[in-house]
Amino acid sequence: MRHLLTVIAILLAFACCTTEADRNRMRAELDSINQRNRNDQPFTAADVQPYVDFFDDHGTPNDRLLAHYLLGRAYHDHGEAPMALQCYQDALDCADTLSTDCDYAQLSRIFGQMALLFYEQGLYRQQLNYNNQSIHYAWKGEDTLLAIRNKEQEFIAYNSLGVIDSAIMVIEEVANKYNQYGRTVYSAISLGLAIKPLIIKGRLQEAKDYMNIYESQSGRFDSRGNIEVGREIYYKTKGLYFLYTENLDSAEYYFRKELRDGKDFGNQNSAANGLALLYNKIHKPDSAAKYAIYAYTMLDSVYAQRTPKEVERIQALYDYTRHQKIAHQEQKKANQRTIIIWICVGIIIVICLLTFIIIRELTRKKKTAEQKYMQSQSVIEQAQRDIVKLKTNAEINKELISEKEQIIREQETIMKSLLRHDSNSQSLADRKLIDTDIYKRFEQLSTKGQQPTQEEWEQIEQQIFFCYPGFKDLLSKHGSAINDKEYKTCLLIRIGIKPTNISSMLGVASSYITELRTKMLQKLFGMSGSSKSFDKLLKTIY
Repeated sequence: MRHLLTVIAILLAFACCTTEADRNRMRAELDSINQRNRNDQPFTAADVQPYVDFFDDHGTPNDRLLAHYLLGRAYHDHGEAPMALQCYQDALDCADTLSTDCDYAQLSRIFGQMALLFYEQGLYRQQLNYNNQSIHYAWKGEDTLLAIRNKEQEFIAYNSLGVIDSAIMVIEEVANKYNQYGRTVYSAISLGLAIKPLIIKGRLQEAKDYMNIYESQSGRFDSRGNIEVGREIYYKTKGLYFLYTENLDSAEYYFRKELRDGKDFGNQNSAANGLALLYNKIHKPDSAAKYAIYAYTMLDSVYAQRTPKEVERIQALYDYTRHQKIAHQEQKKANQRTIIIWICVGIIIVICLLTFIIIRELTRKKKTAEQKYMQSQSVIEQAQRDIVKLKTNAEINKELISEKEQIIREQETIMKSLLRHDSNSQSLADRKLIDTDIYKRFEQLSTKGQQPTQEEWEQIEQQIFFCYPGFKDLLSKHGSAINDKEYKTCLLIRIGIKPTNISSMLGVASSYITELRTKMLQKLFGMSGSSKSFDKLLKTIY
C-alpha cells in the first residue's frame, strides 16, 4: 500500500512540475499588479495574461479569482466593456464560496466593478442587482468600510431612476453606518448627496440640517465657506435651497458664485439654469431669457464634450474584430495545450489503475475485518448457548463453564480490537444492533413515550453488550458508582434514543435527563462539559 501511494505521488510530481517557490513568486508578482490597480497606476491585459494562464493551471481558487479580476480591470480601463464583463464573470466562476478561506472582500470588489460597468451603460437596475451582491460579500468578508461604500452606490442608481425617496433612505442609512463606525467625515460627505433630492421633495428643514453637517464636517470647505476646486456644483444646490425658501438674494449670490468659480461647461450650464429660474420667479423675463439662452449654449458644449466619449463607448461595445483576434489567440493556446492534455490523460489512466488496485486491497481488508468480527460473534453465541446447557448441572460442569467463559473473553478482546481500529467493523456492529427485534421494539417505545418492561431492559442490555463489548467494559467498570436511571440512560443514549424520549421512557422530567447526562460526563470520563458532549463521547465507545 505504501509503495503504491509513493508511485502516485511521483506521478503527480511529474504532472505538476511547478514548485511551491514558483507559485509564491508568481503570486507576489500578481499582488504587485494588484497594488498598482489599487493605486490607480496603469497596467495592460498583456501584463496580467501570463498570471491568468499560470494560476488557471497551478493556483488556488483565490489566486485564479484575483488574476481574472485584474485582467478585467485592465480591459475596463481601456474601455473594452464586454471583455471586462467576461473576465469578471470568469473570476466569479473561480470563487469557492464554500471554502473557509474564500476571499469574500475580493468577490465584493468584482461585483462592484460589474455594477460600475452597468452604471456606465445606463443600466441602473442591473447596477442595483450586482451592487447588492457586492454589499453581501463585503459584509461576509468583514470589510465594513467596503460594505458601506457599496451601499452608498445604490443612491446613484435610485437617483438616476428617479426613485428619490429610496435614494434619500439609502444615504441616511449609509450616514448612520459611517457614524456607527466612527467615520464622521464620510458620513458628512454622504449626507451632501441627499441635499438636492431633499430640496426637490420639499423637505427643506432636513436639507438645511444636512447642509450644515456637510459644510462643517466634510472637510471640503475652507474657513470662508468656499468648497474645494472641482466641486462648485454644490453652489447650485445651495442656491436652489434659498430659491425654494424665498431667500432670493442668497439664491442669486450662490448661482453667480458657481458661474464665477465653476469654469467648466457643466457648471456654467448649471449656474445659468439657476439664474434663469430665479429671474423667472421675480418676473424679469429679459434676464430669464438671457440666462436660459446661455444655459442652452453651455448644454450644447457639454454634449459636444460627451460625444467623443460616447463614440468610444459604443466602439468598445461592438469591436468584434478585436474580440475575434483574441479568440484566435485563445484557440492557438488551446492547440498548444492539446499535447499536455494527452499526457495528463495518460497519467490519469495510470492513476486510475493504481487507484483500482488500492480500492481492491482496501475492500479485501474490509471483508477480512468483517469476517473476523462475525466469526467472533458466532463463537461467543455458541459459547453462551453451551454455558446455558452446562449450567443445568453447574457443579459437575464448573470447569467446562469456566473454559467457555474464557473463550467468550478472548473473542470479545478480538472484537474490541477490531472495533477500535476499523470503521467498517463499527458500521457492521451498528447494523447488527439495528437489525435486532429488541432494538426495533425500543424504537417503538420511544416514539410512543412508553416505559419498557424489566425483561425488555435485560434484552436490550444483552444485545448492546454483545455488539459493543467495549461499552460493556465501561459500564461494568463504573457500575457501583451509577444508579439505575443513570445506567438505563447510558443504554438508551448508546442506541440513539433522543433525550426528550428518554425522559418519557424513564418517567422523569426532561431537565432531570439533561442534568443527569452532564453529571455522567464527569463520572464516566472525568470531564466537564455539556450533556451533548456526553452523548457524543458515549457513542464512540464500541
